[in-house]
Amino acid sequence: MYRFRSVENLLGQYQELEKQQIYFASLAQLNDPMEGTRRYFWKGDKIVWRNLLKHYLLCLERATIIVFLLKDDEVITKEIIPVYDCLSKLPTEIYRKRMKSIYDEFFSNEFVINYIDFLAQNTNKIYQEELYVHLKILSLTALKSIFRVNKERGFPPIINFQNTDDIYSKINFSDLWNSIEDDVYTEIIRAIHETLKVLDAELLHKLRDSYKLQFVFIEFTQVYIDALDELTYPTAYVACFMDNCTNSSIWGTYGVNHTGVCLKFKTNLVNPTIPLKSISSYSTISGYISEFRDFEFKPIDYSAKFEDLDFFKNLGSLPLPQLIEQWYTDEDGVYSNCSIDVLNKTDEWRNEHWSFFSRAYYKKLPEWAHEKEYRIVLSSALNFYDEPENRLLEYRFEDLESIIFGMKTPKESRQKIIDILNRKCKENERTNFDIYEMAFSPEKNELYPRKMMSLSHNR
Repeated sequence: MYRFRSVENLLGQYQELEKQQIYFASLAQLNDPMEGTRRYFWKGDKIVWRNLLKHYLLCLERATIIVFLLKDDEVITKEIIPVYDCLSKLPTEIYRKRMKSIYDEFFSNEFVINYIDFLAQNTNKIYQEELYVHLKILSLTALKSIFRVNKERGFPPIINFQNTDDIYSKINFSDLWNSIEDDVYTEIIRAIHETLKVLDAELLHKLRDSYKLQFVFIEFTQVYIDALDELTYPTAYVACFMDNCTNSSIWGTYGVNHTGVCLKFKTNLVNPTIPLKSISSYSTISGYISEFRDFEFKPIDYSAKFEDLDFFKNLGSLPLPQLIEQWYTDEDGVYSNCSIDVLNKTDEWRNEHWSFFSRAYYKKLPEWAHEKEYRIVLSSALNFYDEPENRLLEYRFEDLESIIFGMKTPKESRQKIIDILNRKCKENERTNFDIYEMAFSPEKNELYPRKMMSLSHNR
């Protein structure tokens, strides 16, 4: 297996070669914005829809409090959204009572009542862009409920709603949606979604001097939807490899314009694996405990189709008591139909749930097929790998088969790398290590690794 790295990564701040480390990147650090894509959809009864809106209200209320405390020019990210919180986790009884009052205010609104009925009766899968439409339509009512209750409790509002007219509340959306024929429903949703995004862009410009107003009134809904996937699976990190090193365009991108280096690792051909030293447990006395274990290389499926995932039936990141309390029951303790498989067919559900998790990270669009990529995926339900330093996994020097320099790798960098490898061969009593450089074959009209030298040492 081949892994392309820049000279800076190998020799600079991170010293990956010296430390024999492979870095596992977050999806946001990769160059394909579609990495790890799942087509989430929302479809369920009144219980789960009402609970989703409770969750939305709780997260929105927290966001309004936090942004009020921030300076007006501070940038706000999705990390402020408390996706794992629920009513019982709030720190004080006063806070819990205030949230209950917000719930009562919001859910007593006739417009909201009718809208929840529509969502529960909708036979369509509601994908993310449609969920955005529905939450955006309900957002002003939600904000009014939050600010009205908070004002009664002595919280100064960040905007005056006294003369704000919520045009959505005057429309009977239940009747409107139900009157739309199925064959045009998706197109109408898409058109509304695009219109809302255009309006967002215009309002973003008008509120350009206040990040806090931008976040609360424009960005929150989308950021909230983006954050919801944390409730389904833990965060995953990936290390990318390829099955060859002869593609010139790959050297141009991942090989940093042919100035980088390619590391070749030893693997078997049938079920390629590599032993890496990673966190296995945590001790309150000694901290993280690490050990070597085998990690599997898996090929990328270059498919144009991403898989659907039912959000309400895949809330796998939550403990069962919270899952039941916050998502699967109503105020009277009645269970949602969405809980049947999770609670009654637990083993079958768990197997399918985790199978789906891994598949998402081995799928890319066909345009990337020329890379012939393989991957190792790293994840932990205990969030071991949230810190970047915990995602630097050590490999054994014996598993590094050879090094290939790019056609333009600087000679100073080459010499530093050779010096490190020479010393490591002595330290590890390795008798042979081959070093290559990329060259062009006029006869075959292609790049190939040409052997430069072998580092040899006697035991």
